[in-house]
Amino acid sequence: MFNRMLLPVDGSDHALRAAAIAGDLASKYAAEVVVLHVIDPARLDEAREHMAEVEHVAERGHGQYPWVANVPSELAAMLQPEDSGDQRQRMLEYLADKIVRRSTEQLHEHGVGHDRVRVVFKNGHAAKRILETAKEENSNLIVMGSRGLSDLMGALGGSVSHRIAHGADCSVITVK
Repeated sequence: MFNRMLLPVDGSDHALRAAAIAGDLASKYAAEVVVLHVIDPARLDEAREHMAEVEHVAERGHGQYPWVANVPSELAAMLQPEDSGDQRQRMLEYLADKIVRRSTEQLHEHGVGHDRVRVVFKNGHAAKRILETAKEENSNLIVMGSRGLSDLMGALGGSVSHRIAHGADCSVITVK
């Protein structure tokens, strides 16, 4: 039924749960899983804050960058407010690698072999890149997390998962 799944990941708990479900389905159907992370340079500040959560180095809301001293020294320079474009891109790539690694580990834990997992990184707007990648990869299924935007944000712009559910040519499973 499913031979190629697209798993867009953003590092959220919902995305990790989606990876577990995709892993379960992929192992049952012997499907390939394409793990996609979209790097959006416009969302750097949110990505930094999210990295602190993912890495468990600080809680939210404790000053501007309280966790800089707790991350590897080679990244400390990249975390300063006066980031250059190159530093921003390196930071986003570091975050992307961490996010993808956690998701692929979930897939492997659910029985998906390394030979059936591919990782793709793209730059730009998440919803647009996910839909493009699903078409390019001939995906039969997209399994993705829902970050649960507030009612106001959802009403104003719509969530990425909502856009994917309505714009995809294949089936979509949204995981909460």
